[in-house]
Amino acid sequence: MAKRPLRVVQHLFSALVAWVLVCGGPARGQTVDVGAEPAESDGKLSTADEARLQLLSDPDAVKKGTGKDRSRPPFEIYRSQIAPNDVIPWLKPNQWCSLSLDLQANDDDYEGSLQSLPVPLVGMPHEMIYAREARLVKAQRSRLGMPILLPRIPKEKELLVELVRPNAIRADQLYSVPLYPLPAHQMLVMVLTKESNAAYAAWSKYSAMIPATFDRGDGRILDQMRYYRLLLPLEPDKPLLPSHPLTWTAISHIFWEGMEPDVLSASQQTALLDWLHWGGQLIVIGGAGPTYSIFRESFLEPYLPADPTGESRLLVEADLKPLSDSYPPPFRLPTGEEPTRPARSITPEIYERFGLGYTAPEPIKPAAGRPLYVAGLRPREGAVTIPLGEGSPDLLAVESRVGRGRITMLTVNPTDPALVAWGGMDTLVRRVVFRRPEEMMVPMAKSGESFDPQYQDLAMGGPDLSWYRIAARDVGPRVYRAPSENRGLPRRGSPPVGAALARPSASMSVDFATTDGNEGPNLPGVAEWVDSTHVPLICRTLLERASGITVPSSQFVLKVLLAYVLAVAPLNWLLCRYVLRRREVAWIIVPLLAFGFAVGVERIAAYDMGYDSACDELDLLEIQGTFPRGHLSRFASIYTTGRGQYTIKFPNNPTALALPLDIGRSIAGEDLTTSVWRSYPVPALEEFTVQPRSLSMFRSEEMVSLPGSITVEADGPRRVLRNDGGLELRDAKLVDFSDPAEPLETYLGTIAAGATVDLDPAAAPPAPDHIAGFDGPDPTELLAKFLEYVEKRPEAVGELRLVAWSPGPAPGPSFEPVLDRHRGATVVVVHLRYSPPPSPASRHYNSMAPKTAEAAGSSPIPAKAAARRGREEMGAS
Repeated sequence: MAKRPLRVVQHLFSALVAWVLVCGGPARGQTVDVGAEPAESDGKLSTADEARLQLLSDPDAVKKGTGKDRSRPPFEIYRSQIAPNDVIPWLKPNQWCSLSLDLQANDDDYEGSLQSLPVPLVGMPHEMIYAREARLVKAQRSRLGMPILLPRIPKEKELLVELVRPNAIRADQLYSVPLYPLPAHQMLVMVLTKESNAAYAAWSKYSAMIPATFDRGDGRILDQMRYYRLLLPLEPDKPLLPSHPLTWTAISHIFWEGMEPDVLSASQQTALLDWLHWGGQLIVIGGAGPTYSIFRESFLEPYLPADPTGESRLLVEADLKPLSDSYPPPFRLPTGEEPTRPARSITPEIYERFGLGYTAPEPIKPAAGRPLYVAGLRPREGAVTIPLGEGSPDLLAVESRVGRGRITMLTVNPTDPALVAWGGMDTLVRRVVFRRPEEMMVPMAKSGESFDPQYQDLAMGGPDLSWYRIAARDVGPRVYRAPSENRGLPRRGSPPVGAALARPSASMSVDFATTDGNEGPNLPGVAEWVDSTHVPLICRTLLERASGITVPSSQFVLKVLLAYVLAVAPLNWLLCRYVLRRREVAWIIVPLLAFGFAVGVERIAAYDMGYDSACDELDLLEIQGTFPRGHLSRFASIYTTGRGQYTIKFPNNPTALALPLDIGRSIAGEDLTTSVWRSYPVPALEEFTVQPRSLSMFRSEEMVSLPGSITVEADGPRRVLRNDGGLELRDAKLVDFSDPAEPLETYLGTIAAGATVDLDPAAAPPAPDHIAGFDGPDPTELLAKFLEYVEKRPEAVGELRLVAWSPGPAPGPSFEPVLDRHRGATVVVVHLRYSPPPSPASRHYNSMAPKTAEAAGSSPIPAKAAARRGREEMGAS
């Protein structure tokens, strides 16, 4: 009974609290004025009072009423990926890549921006933010992607990205994207197969994919020095191929085995075709099963080099002897062993004496009752064949060029157990599949020996491992930093064909620091977006020259300084001492002189351009054969009389990419300016700053669709060039590089859109002394570069090239604010023809091959014969 009064008190206290809440009692921290008149009430509870009452009666009421689960964060970012990597996010500095994030908004629908923190551009007072629009539906998982380019990989090997609303003070969510730098000399190889990936995973140990004489015992350095990285998709039905065509530059080969073409989206299919025409290599795996029929009526069917015949064969060990004899197993340096260095002149005798090169041929032994299946193929017009071996009636492969690239159809499956167990498969993969040049087996010095500078070239660069090229990025030399003083550091520049990578000995130190501060040897890459290559440097000079803005000469600056010093010191003192007779006035006159000289110099150096803002543009359009798409590069300068920020939009082309261009006049300690590349919904370079009365430059690239193609056709006994590309081609010249030492050049004059011109050199008009009729930058120097540039590689032999220019810049971008003047010219480079793919039996891939047998089966046309054929096609005698 003693507890009953206490229980009554508790009930009364609870009722009092409820009455206070219902009647609008004071909130926490609120002072109550007992002398105040009570406020009028309509009897309804306020929102705050209702929330307090719900919290008192049911703690879960708020969560139930609002629908927000406080146990989960507002945003969840599940993972980030960089295509085409499923797991490890490999990416190359100075190359665009596709970054994607899987994320979800848990509280509400979200509208904002996904963007990176500022990324500094090397050598420029600029930093970039990569951004895109982010629209998230509540509780729905979304995937957002955007292209990014990193000139350097941060030391932390991560990129910070954030979700931020417009005009927000701080970000809503911050996420760290892990990065793994891929050295310039390494390439990615994508495997598209529904079968087990174990057989292809074993290829990573082949000498075809790593330096042949490298000590395999040092795993860390071996991983840095390997040539190719195989990518095996985790979800075969959803391969992570980039959908943006300009983010394929790190991919050199694609192996296609039994994958339905429809698993690729429309944008992935278009990007793959663009990649093929600019140097990609597609290997279609044959063997048993419906390996070829899947391409029927697909986007790849028009480009295949052969058609299946259904006439397959089953081969036993005796039938496979020509194949085993043609591809002997490569020599592998035993782990930990230091080889003796051979003589400088590598001959067959030297190979045999030192045990380098190849071992004895190894027979192929199919299991009992399981002969090797060889599919039947019928080559199409223009395709070449590779025999199964010398004297064999069967085919190993059929292949043809697709633009600069190639498609190779294998009649056998390289993952067949009989081939997997065969030692010569390593050699076959290098020569036929990868078309990788053979290394000269030149090992490094032993401990205690002096290092021979002849053997400084340690590895092959990107140009040896990939055929992919973009003219605006790869033509001409590059500017690199000076090499380290460490002995054994790989030299910059493309090593000669056959240069070897050997095992570093204890007596030398190999520097694995690249120009980007990442691990890996200093070797050239391909398709790198850098402003120190030849084409950007030429365009920058031409744009400065066309702008009419000149930097005052050193003589002018020296004269102004001397005049100022004379006026301030002797003349000012003499005037005040003897004319005004008041020396103290000299201190008052000094600031007046400084102000007067500043105004005078500004007036003398000022140049009336006749407009407030203007843009000069020099474009480069590269076309591959009959392919109705082209790669367009823009190099542009913007001038304004006052400081302004411009937005350059590309509303009609989602493939456009743009960045500021290095003008080469940066000053140490200069203030950084920040620009934004927004890739979605409309590609745009935003907040591009232009200083008063100075030039700011930018460059962009995009894939453009053409109304037709520019082709060479037969018109009866004549050969004509038809221009269906939609452009007027002026000062057109046709150059035949069948003989690189003696290219044949023919001037064709002006070719109107839709017109044809005879290719007979005898009917060619005389070439003018100089180019006229352009408005803005003079394209002469850029035209001359493409008329003379020759890439001395087997895959580039026999090219037929058309070089011309078209008035006006290519249409596409819009500028905000609007420019007063926009002018320019477009240089057009058309690669009309390449020779067939180089033979895997040529000396470029097999240094032991006789010089007279440049190739067997699919050999390219010899240089002199190709030159004769080119002259015959041109109508020359």
